Amino acid sequence: MLMTLKELKNNLKMPIFNLREVSKLFPDESENTITMQVKRMVKRGDVARIRNGLYMFPGTEVDEYVVANLLYQPSYVSLETVLNNKGLIPDITMNVTSITTTTSKKIPTTIGTFLYSKISKELYYGFDRVKDIRTDYYYDIACREKALLDLVYIRRIKSLKEYRFDFSTVDQNRLQELAQKFPNWVKEVLNEQFKISVS
Repeated sequence: MLMTLKELKNNLKMPIFNLREVSKLFPDESENTITMQVKRMVKRGDVARIRNGLYMFPGTEVDEYVVANLLYQPSYVSLETVLNNKGLIPDITMNVTSITTTTSKKIPTTIGTFLYSKISKELYYGFDRVKDIRTDYYYDIACREKALLDLVYIRRIKSLKEYRFDFSTVDQNRLQELAQKFPNWVKEVLNEQFKISVS
């Protein structure tokens, strides 16, 4: 007996899902059958496709940060997205920007484009896990100080004075602490604006 929309909704705990999760819920059905059923649901408008392999139920209010984490793992939201969100830069980013330890990637979806920049495992820190109350999903997002460090490092910024930054909410002690594992050239860039020791 083929999986029905009602069964899918009753078994899934989250409004966003991938085919792997569906396969676990319906182990008696083959992956090909499940894929075919979900595609039919998308065609009927019962399920919305975010991108191949990732879906949601229509009407779901989806936080882009949740989707960013689900699309590509491991990753945390950072760079321009966080800096704009926290008021450090005025420019609104068209894409959600994230950091990953795997390959840098651009992922277009039906709800927007998601950009991922690779960083070494040694620099993969400085983010918090936040719960999205609408979907009960958790997502990882950088603090403003780490997002600033990531920006300088990933975008190879040579001077912060060339940008329209508002540094009034930056915790200089936390910035100092988070900067320790970054290369000296990053600390030198930050030292123009903050008292970041170069060692």
